[in-house]
Amino acid sequence: MSKGTKPTQAAMLRALTALVASLSLVALATGCGSSADPPQGLTIVGAGLQNTLPPWKPEYAHLQERAKKVGLPPVGKETFHIHAMLHIYVNGLLSPVPALIGIEESKGRETSLHTHDGTGIIHMETNHPYPFTLGDFFSVWGVKLGPAQVGALKGLGGDHLHFYVNGKPLTNPAAHLLHNGESIVIGYGADNSFPHTPNTFLLYEVEHGLGGLGCSPVHKGKKAKSCAIPKPTPAEKGANKS
Repeated sequence: MSKGTKPTQAAMLRALTALVASLSLVALATGCGSSADPPQGLTIVGAGLQNTLPPWKPEYAHLQERAKKVGLPPVGKETFHIHAMLHIYVNGLLSPVPALIGIEESKGRETSLHTHDGTGIIHMETNHPYPFTLGDFFSVWGVKLGPAQVGALKGLGGDHLHFYVNGKPLTNPAAHLLHNGESIVIGYGADNSFPHTPNTFLLYEVEHGLGGLGCSPVHKGKKAKSCAIPKPTPAEKGANKS
């Protein structure tokens, strides 16, 4: 087997896993389980996952261990570069998605799935197409995510958790494959206490290289404006050693 075939096979396997999980949920909804059954789906695992109330900071102590467990590809040359946007609401209030998720500046480390700022924009950058999932992002962040759990927020429906993608209900969120331009919303509380389709103009700006948000996607015949961590200058290297 050549090295070049591995990413394609990995992508097919992850996509098949997500499909099987989705079909299982459909089966439950059509009578294979009662309304009292707990929600079925993927719950992420890994060292250092936060099981607390928001806000959640990026967890770095076990970041490399979790990234390796998930199997994230390297940052690469950004030939694959897409974005999605995440909003989290708790009892009607926007909870921050912090900057530098997946980027440990003090050590110059960056995963291919990360944030640069507090806009909620998720960056996916690597050297080949890869099926990143929402569960991968929460693994990088270091926050527990399952079909009815985000950190210490638990329960599905009613006055508890609700998941949406582009305004439509999302089941099995951790297995959800992220696509370019998607708007993901997680709300905790009454379903009418938060917007299902919040403003995503900042995502549009990033996609089109506008607004000074730091990068743009790859388009045919054009070079992307990089989102990668800038390399330190010789002066900065000297300062870090002192």
